[in-house]
Amino acid sequence: MDGTTVAPWVGIGVTLAVSICSLIVAQRAERRTRSDREEREAARVSAWVSFVYSNRDHRDEQHWDNVLVIRNASDAVIHNLEAKAVMNGQDEIAFTAQVCPPGESYSRWIHPKHRDHQRRAWALLSSCADLAVADKGMRPFTKADRWTLTTLTFTDAFGKRWQYVSGQGVQPL
Repeated sequence: MDGTTVAPWVGIGVTLAVSICSLIVAQRAERRTRSDREEREAARVSAWVSFVYSNRDHRDEQHWDNVLVIRNASDAVIHNLEAKAVMNGQDEIAFTAQVCPPGESYSRWIHPKHRDHQRRAWALLSSCADLAVADKGMRPFTKADRWTLTTLTFTDAFGKRWQYVSGQGVQPL
């Protein structure tokens, strides 16, 4: 082989190597973009503990409730939800739901002295829009260790499991 036939082969080899490296870099970038997108979507799910009251008379204790609010700002249903919250200073009390639709939902905490079944600490999930229809207001507990969310675990629409831990953010499981 002389220099005129080697040069095209070297050029082909270099082009092939650059193409392979470009493909690898593009695949890594795609994986990172997908991972970032999944994390942003998971971060669109949040929860907190709130105080509910009557807008007609804020002092009317008959209409006071404490609720767990779940905000699913994604466009898809989340599944296998488990939230743990400290309610009235008690140990973590687990709330579970098989499905949580997009939007804001809440579950009313049932005080132990009002429970029909001792093991059932939460009412069924309802839309927060129902509170407005019933002329009720809601305020989150922002600095109350006796009323706080500790963890929120759920499965997104793609089947990926996520967990939010208070003070640590959301992480894939």
